Amino acid sequence: MKRPGSTILLLLGLVANAAGAAAPIYRLDKVNQTPEFTDRPPQQSNPVVTLGAPSAFPALQAPGFDRKPDPTTAGEGSAVSEPSGEIAPKPTLAILSPGPGEGIRSNNGAVPLALTLSPALAPEERLRLRLDGQVLKTTETPPAMLEGLARGKHTLLIERLDQEGSARAKAERTFFVLRTALGRAP
Repeated sequence: MKRPGSTILLLLGLVANAAGAAAPIYRLDKVNQTPEFTDRPPQQSNPVVTLGAPSAFPALQAPGFDRKPDPTTAGEGSAVSEPSGEIAPKPTLAILSPGPGEGIRSNNGAVPLALTLSPALAPEERLRLRLDGQVLKTTETPPAMLEGLARGKHTLLIERLDQEGSARAKAERTFFVLRTALGRAP
């Protein structure tokens, strides 16, 4: 078992040595124990541990942060904006409610629906809802409720469509509608 004190002392010695301090580090070997490292000379003569040169890596620079603004265009308002070169984030879609495999007790078949969209829907985007493989509706705003669902297992697929009708993001969820059945024998 390692002693935390010796590990910390070794690390402190390494940091001191890397910082340019010339303090020697000693290794104390004891029978049936892990070696100890210290900066204090031992009572007996033990060899001094010589450390190699510290490894150093240059700091990574984020692209564009170290550039200075062009003084010829600074402060001038331009009507034409140039492309920034940045790629727009991929749109995402997630179903928050109903939960995966959730059983929803609803005698009228109404199931609350909660979605998260990032970024928000653009004016040209639409949502297409498919329930059990059938297109339920295509809408410009996320619906808050699914209504009139029959009892049993349902699979909901929601697609985020661009202006051409291509799916840019999808989310699928399987859940169960629980409705009271009257008139059945126990």
